[in-house]
Amino acid sequence: MSSQYKSLIEARNQWQRDIKMYKDFLQGETKTFEGRYGAEEYISMAVNRLKDINLKLKEIEQDSLKDAL
Repeated sequence: MSSQYKSLIEARNQWQRDIKMYKDFLQGETKTFEGRYGAEEYISMAVNRLKDINLKLKEIEQDSLKDAL
């Protein structure tokens, strides 16, 4: 497994943990408008980043399958 693939997996896992943390924060009771807005914006950005990472991982996997043939 390439180092790029491993680092993308680690980054994906970190983004997933961050999303969970911010969603948990939003489930709590006391929040300012700025805190809620910031958390929602971060979640949106993180979801988009996850999509990018997953696309790159899929490309790497397809390339490695082509190389194996």
